Amino acid sequence: MSYSFDKLITSDKAVAQYEKRLSICLTSNGFSFSVTDILDELLSLGTVQCKTDAPMPQLLADIKGALAEAGIQSYGLKEAELVVVSRQFVWIPQHLYDATKERTYLDTLCKVKQGYGVFSDHNDLIKANIVFSADNNIVSAFRIAVPGIRIRCQHSKMVNATLLEQSDQRSLMLINLRDGESDFAIFGNKKLEISNTYDCVNFDETMYYALNLTRQFHLEDARLLVAVCGEADRERFAILRNYFPSLALYTGRPLTLPVAEMQHIHTYRHALILS
Repeated sequence: MSYSFDKLITSDKAVAQYEKRLSICLTSNGFSFSVTDILDELLSLGTVQCKTDAPMPQLLADIKGALAEAGIQSYGLKEAELVVVSRQFVWIPQHLYDATKERTYLDTLCKVKQGYGVFSDHNDLIKANIVFSADNNIVSAFRIAVPGIRIRCQHSKMVNATLLEQSDQRSLMLINLRDGESDFAIFGNKKLEISNTYDCVNFDETMYYALNLTRQFHLEDARLLVAVCGEADRERFAILRNYFPSLALYTGRPLTLPVAEMQHIHTYRHALILS
């Protein structure tokens, strides 16, 4: 066994397999996952350390082993998704999207890395497809371990009903903090204005991009709501509040947490698998 759990919290509630939703998100040192039911009750949450750059047999064994240890059956799920972190992506309006041109869409912007494939994810909320690149070895391992799993880009997960609805009366900027990078999305009038990922070796660089985006989109007023998730902590939150008075932690969609231990989960750290 070459994987280990950093965290595993489960509920003993009996729920039919076809009522369960599995969401998995890649991290810098493995993956995290959540299992919810059709009533938006959190059944399981875990973070797994493993080498996602390992050869296919080892990675596949780690994925299957971790899911089995967590009591998750890979077959018969109502929904299953894998959220990959991609720097190479482009949004295509639904009426312009052509599945046969996915690689062309990306090739016009960047050179797809060797060993990476091109994938797409439809976001019905904004009537657009996001075309993105992802590691073929990782995607293939999860597709084998969880048949029928949907492959998604982190930027598509950041565009959800909760955030779009909140942008009806005021502009909203979402910041997903990660190790060495930060993802940004700006919403206004229930529309996505921009989404992008920037290298941020320290939090000062994250602040630079946040302030630059507010100037670029003329959002320098108190009505701007800034939501933050991912690797946030008290110090970073305090710094953001100095510049953005309307600041909140983004924790994903409202969920019922049936186990006492779940009440202590920092849900904002797992927003991508809880949204």
